[in-house]
Amino acid sequence: AMSVVTLRGADRPQWPVIENLLQFYNYELSAWYPIVLGEDGRYPIGFKTGYLAQPGTQAWLILADGELAGFAVVDDELVDPRRDLNLGYFFVARRFRGRGIGAAAFGGLLARYPGAWELYYLARNAAAAGFWPKAFERAGVSEVAVSGETVDGQACVMNRFNSPSGGA
Repeated sequence: AMSVVTLRGADRPQWPVIENLLQFYNYELSAWYPIVLGEDGRYPIGFKTGYLAQPGTQAWLILADGELAGFAVVDDELVDPRRDLNLGYFFVARRFRGRGIGAAAFGGLLARYPGAWELYYLARNAAAAGFWPKAFERAGVSEVAVSGETVDGQACVMNRFNSPSGGA
């Protein structure tokens, strides 16, 4: 049966949850990028309070049937200033993948944030390359402009699109 997917706004008390999940986010990326573990066995992630506290940033916890399944962060750190929204982070824990949970969460974000989006992922991230084209289709995003761009010195796949009108 399909899981019930909900987005719960992550405000300051939940920010440590986001920082904890970023350990797994980095672990996944380490399959394709040389992300170095610290001597303490954790990835050295700077505290994200400054980023999460910005007025244009909102973090979300992704729940599947009420259970924590991942997180997303929407911000306004745009490459093209004519756009409105950037997907800063999007992560679904491995056990919840391949079940439509990520696509449903993404659709929920689009319904909450109408406008012109940017969404990019690191070029070597094979999981993202497999996920996003299907997620766009399932969320009703009809036209996606895809380009190879360098962001923060890294080769990325940039996707620009508009949220489907009418919401879900």
